[in-house]
Amino acid sequence: MEQTNQNQEQQFRCTGDCINCNRAQREYCGAQKGYDNQRLLLEMQKTLAAMSGTVEELKHKVSAIQDNEAMVFDPSNEDKGVAQQPTGTI
Repeated sequence: MEQTNQNQEQQFRCTGDCINCNRAQREYCGAQKGYDNQRLLLEMQKTLAAMSGTVEELKHKVSAIQDNEAMVFDPSNEDKGVAQQPTGTI
């Protein structure tokens, strides 16, 4: 009898119909899916942590670029002679 159960376990093929499956197999499949989901969530957590670091780095770079643009194109610098237009006559 025990040998018959082992043969059935080895020959088991999932039909996708969990409700009509035997209880032991449903428990195994449920545990396997839970484990797979847990691994997926851990991988997603690692990916999100890496992405958040990249986003922070990009924020700082954009901020630095915007600050530099403000200094380069600041119209108040014209009074100081930084961006003077030629005033000669043609």
